[in-house]
Amino acid sequence: MENTDKAVDYVIYLDSFALSLKVEGLRPHTISCYVRDARRLGELTGWVTPSKLTSGHVRSYIDWLSERVAPPTVTSAQLGLRRFFRFLVDEQDIASDPSAKIKLVRFRVAPQPTYSPSEISQLLASCDQSTANGVRDRAIVTVLFDTGVRVGELVSMALPDRINRTVTVEGKTGIRIVPLGDTSLVEIQRYQRRWRLASGPLWRGKKGILNESGVFQMIRRLSGRAAVEFKGVHAFRRAAAAQMKRLGMNDSDILEVMGWKDVTMLRRYTAAVASELAQSAHTKFSPGDSL
Repeated sequence: MENTDKAVDYVIYLDSFALSLKVEGLRPHTISCYVRDARRLGELTGWVTPSKLTSGHVRSYIDWLSERVAPPTVTSAQLGLRRFFRFLVDEQDIASDPSAKIKLVRFRVAPQPTYSPSEISQLLASCDQSTANGVRDRAIVTVLFDTGVRVGELVSMALPDRINRTVTVEGKTGIRIVPLGDTSLVEIQRYQRRWRLASGPLWRGKKGILNESGVFQMIRRLSGRAAVEFKGVHAFRRAAAAQMKRLGMNDSDILEVMGWKDVTMLRRYTAAVASELAQSAHTKFSPGDSL
């Protein structure tokens, strides 16, 4: 009975935590993951009240989790707990964060599949500009590579702001404004003229508004037509990050464009081309060549 009462009290904190994340604009999936990790900690500690949780409790949970899931998942759980404890500190329910001095689990980033610039060019060339779908497909591939937006953000787009060269998207991290290059604006305008779009959601299909599944199937078809290995839609996001690095964009600007808060994801997304980027940088800044 006592544990049941403790669980009920703990769940009240979880509900408040979930509500605060929702107010911040986080996506339902992200909220679910953060709350799940905080709940697991409660379950494994016998629902110890947050004010009595110690770093020992957190370390025991991390050790338990490390035996069951991959290191990246453990790190994600640690980040979720940090968010939970930060919420409790802000609410003055606890005096300090018991996880603050616990280092994140380290792991080697496995390179993820990405499209090369030449493969992007092949995909663009495979878009039949004599058809309405081909004009749309070329515009979508261009925007995906130019902006690095997530597929959910892509399908959320309304018409762009041509004066400020931006488009508003809504996705995993909430609503944000994304810059567009000249080529993207040209392709979007061509698509709008062909499809006679003057308002409403930007991307359309035969049956109405284009959804994530429609984009996925379209990229798969294009890949087959262009003889390019299909690596998914998210690979465009990695390709965009890698190309921004190749072109010399500084990390802080890349984070802003991509909607990231720190360089963790940037390093993960560019891992597949890390050697190439390092070689290019060394060629430009070679100590030996400076003599």
